[in-house]
Amino acid sequence: MNKTLRLGLLVGAMAAGCALAADQPGIKDLPDMKEGLWESNTMMPGTMAKPMRTTMCTSNAVNRKMFEDTHKDPNRPCKSIHLDRQGSVVTEEIECNFSGKVTRSKSITTLTGNTAMHLETRKADNTVESVIDMKWVGACPAGMKLGDVTGPDGKVMMNAMTP
Repeated sequence: MNKTLRLGLLVGAMAAGCALAADQPGIKDLPDMKEGLWESNTMMPGTMAKPMRTTMCTSNAVNRKMFEDTHKDPNRPCKSIHLDRQGSVVTEEIECNFSGKVTRSKSITTLTGNTAMHLETRKADNTVESVIDMKWVGACPAGMKLGDVTGPDGKVMMNAMTP
């Protein structure tokens, strides 16, 4: 799997888990999102020529696990500095340390009911790092398990429930 695709899948999966947080560290407050197949279109200006489409078969249990995985693992390279929710808008400031290089970014997620979200991540200099639009598209197809994430080719690339 190429680096851009891996990064896009990681960003999309983390977005689903991280952006749903209502109040840190209260994962009990994750909003209720519609169970089923979610389509994600990820754009990373300067890195990707066109949006990357992925899908994920998800549920509130999957979202809760992704949130726990991204916020409770002491070895994760990125840590939440500040997390706030005002109605349907979730704002999170994140600090990442990759091989000693520290970067900061801010994500703003706007939820539309329990069937769509728009997430924009900006670097410290306010340039757009990524834009992700996610929407519920229906029931998960036969053979797709909860947590399965498909790449642009439609093949399962990973499962968010598997370590």
